[in-house]
Amino acid sequence: MRHLVLAQARAHRGRYVASVLAVFVAVAFVVTTLVLGDTVSASVSKSTAARYEGVAAVALPADSTVAPDEVLTLVATTPGVEAAALDVSGRVRLIGADGSSSNGTATSIAPEGALRWQQLGDGRWPSNPAEVAVGSSSGRAIGDEITVAGPTGSVPPTTVEVVGVVDLDGSPLALSPGSVFGDAAQVRSWSGDTTDWEVRAVGDADAVPGADRATAVADDYVGDVALLRNVLLCFAAISVVVAGLVIANTFSVLLAARTRELALMRCVGVTSTQVRRSVRGEAFVVGLVAAVLGVLGGSGLAAAVVSAARAVDAPIPLTSVSVTATTVIAGLIVGTGMTVVAANGAARAATRVRALAALQPLETRPEPVRDSWVRRICAALAIVGGTALLGLGVVMVNVLVACPGGLLLFVGVVLASRRLVPAAVGAVGDVLARAGGPLAVLAAGNARRNPRRTASTATALFIGVTLTSTLVVGIGTLEAGAPDVIDEQFPVDMAVTAPERDGLAPEVTERLTAVDRVSSGAELAAVDLTIGGTEASVLGVDPAAMASTVRTDVRLPEAGTIVLERSLARSVGVDDGAVITVGGPVGTRELTVATTEPGMPDMIEWSDLTAVAGPVTADTVWLKLDRGMSDEDLVAVSDDLSRVAAAEVPGSEVVGAVQMRQMLEKILDTMLLIVGGLLSVAVVIALIGVGNTMALSVLERRRETAMLRSVGLSRAGVRSLLVREASIIAGVASLLGVVLGLLLGAAGTASVIGPGHIAPGSVPWWQLAAIVLVGGVAGVVASLVPAQRASRVSPVAAMAG
Repeated sequence: MRHLVLAQARAHRGRYVASVLAVFVAVAFVVTTLVLGDTVSASVSKSTAARYEGVAAVALPADSTVAPDEVLTLVATTPGVEAAALDVSGRVRLIGADGSSSNGTATSIAPEGALRWQQLGDGRWPSNPAEVAVGSSSGRAIGDEITVAGPTGSVPPTTVEVVGVVDLDGSPLALSPGSVFGDAAQVRSWSGDTTDWEVRAVGDADAVPGADRATAVADDYVGDVALLRNVLLCFAAISVVVAGLVIANTFSVLLAARTRELALMRCVGVTSTQVRRSVRGEAFVVGLVAAVLGVLGGSGLAAAVVSAARAVDAPIPLTSVSVTATTVIAGLIVGTGMTVVAANGAARAATRVRALAALQPLETRPEPVRDSWVRRICAALAIVGGTALLGLGVVMVNVLVACPGGLLLFVGVVLASRRLVPAAVGAVGDVLARAGGPLAVLAAGNARRNPRRTASTATALFIGVTLTSTLVVGIGTLEAGAPDVIDEQFPVDMAVTAPERDGLAPEVTERLTAVDRVSSGAELAAVDLTIGGTEASVLGVDPAAMASTVRTDVRLPEAGTIVLERSLARSVGVDDGAVITVGGPVGTRELTVATTEPGMPDMIEWSDLTAVAGPVTADTVWLKLDRGMSDEDLVAVSDDLSRVAAAEVPGSEVVGAVQMRQMLEKILDTMLLIVGGLLSVAVVIALIGVGNTMALSVLERRRETAMLRSVGLSRAGVRSLLVREASIIAGVASLLGVVLGLLLGAAGTASVIGPGHIAPGSVPWWQLAAIVLVGGVAGVVASLVPAQRASRVSPVAAMAG
């Protein structure tokens, strides 16, 4: 049997080129997706949590009574720990040589070794308490002097010299101009009670694993790193399904063309089991060779995409390409396993036919009734189940539910293509035949007469076009809807809060809103009021100012109303529109309740607040910045706001969700860049799949072509017939693929950001029209070489083969 397998492989090496190519492209797509997913995930974690790279464990404070030095000593003396470092950070006030003051953050530098995560961009590391390093976005140079003081003014100022610059490229710290780095004891003396700390260790320690801590820190910036991984895993699942369909389709056409040969083997004594074993052996050899090439090609393609991303200055610096053992094994299993499974199914179908019956031309044998009904039932179940899961994922806004639903729907449509595609092709062919003459009538009739061949030819293009359209629609709708989602997560760009509710003078707000690139601001005051007998903290606001400052739609109070978060409203026993008594230090007032979504603040209009609480001074200012700022602009605005706040209200805290927003936008842009790379791979899959299937289809039709030549059809007529038939099939397959891709792409985006953020105007309609046109042209181009080859074959030789 081994000799038979090798002999068959040698005899059919020309046909196996198409099979190897199909498996190679499918495996390369899977490997590319997995490698890019690992690379993006690692790059995001490294950019947002670089300090935990290579860290085995992290010890965090359980409560405020824990002494950090004791924890450091305990961790350092734990068996298995090779090194430990105490990391401290806290708010400080930075005073420049010109006397200007701004808020900043001081961070300790770990001892030299594996635990020092900062990368020195210029200069040297500080060697004594009179020296510091600054972030690369600080605008300060080596040799500058800075005066560092505590955030509240309780710590005497210290003048230090800048001796080094820390490279913060790609880090969230790069968006803050006030980053300084020094000795741990020095940082603790500056920041006092506001110091945050943790102990990192390398070796073998029993604490929070370093990888878990890195994920948690990354989540603070991007919401949920696992969500990014899940989105990329969905792309990986799509690539696996597409790979299986491409391989199965190619092998079904290939083995269908060999049915006569397999029948002859059975006529001379080879059993059906031996035939199937022979086919599986051939498939294993072909699949293994192609899978190895696919793993190498996919890794190379991923490296090319990463290089292209670096060349165009990707928002998140992509680290070295991450090729894991899991990716390599997955590629080999997908290529080899799916090839064997696809070939085994096709071999079983071929050997179920009696040997003598199999010698008849394949075109004359209809699909067995049992197989036809099984296919229809499976297709119906997959379409119904996939649609239900996809809809559930959209409603739940859960991509992990929608992804398998979309894949199931896709598989169901592919199974149903043997009914859908020939019917659609026949209808289109009938219309075109009226003006195309006898060849057009014959082309339309051929497409309808052999639904198996028509569906197999169309499926390759249908898969590629669907995948391409899904990615195009997904990218377009995500780009349009993501800003609104980010606005909902970070509705306020910057906030300045007075220390211990000292209050902010009106001129402070005027100076803050006068800073360049600050578009508006709103004053707030947090006051404890009694609402229906329950004490709660409520924000006093000016509705007009809030409406122009907050980036998302928030239900704001009007005069005579109070906005309560839904859970608070339930706890005091009121619903939307009810009247409740609100009391404060100087009086009470009956106000109408307006409920709002969970997580939203409780708010009261400013005049109602003063009526129950007396004169109130604002303690916080929310600020809205201009859109579309570069990192340099954001750093400059943050620095200006910190200077104003530090000068006007010493000890005030300046916080900015805008840095997180900017980081999230960077990650989104990088993700879209990577998906664009996958889109190019999808286009290649579509073109190669069409060329493969058209070539194999022509091989299968040698007898039919010979018969047409025998009754007088010229060589040019054969070429024209095949090209016309291919153009009809390609046009229908492209249109159906775009329709399904539109549905899957829009539903996929809705399952990530919510259906409310999908608008018809965000769908790239012109690109979809171009895909239909290009798909039709690709089908015609792919048919030219096989049609030319078929026209050159002698009718006698074709009838004999």
